[in-house]
Amino acid sequence: MGLKTIPFRKIEEHTEDIFEAVTVIAKRARQIIGDRYIIEEERRREEENLEEISGDDEMPTSNYNVDFEIDREAHDSLVKPTTMGLNEFLSGELKWEKQAMFEDESEASDQDKE
Repeated sequence: MGLKTIPFRKIEEHTEDIFEAVTVIAKRARQIIGDRYIIEEERRREEENLEEISGDDEMPTSNYNVDFEIDREAHDSLVKPTTMGLNEFLSGELKWEKQAMFEDESEASDQDKE
């Protein structure tokens, strides 16, 4: 499953700035990755707790590097975070606010005068 070509006009329907769109989509993709990591970490901790409760003191040596092992089939079946972020962006599910990087100096000087 891959991404299809997306016309810029579809992106411009949501924002005129392509760089803003890329930033919003990338931030959402990072959130999805973080959420997946948290879910996986909780699952791993539950498994460890169950092993402690059941009294299994012997762990196979292959489980020592759990953080580095990847279940390829499960990983490949997941929708990629960038695809999810892009789909959410195009469907209008994402909400964001523009933040000014620099305060307008004329507004700042006017506020100082008051």
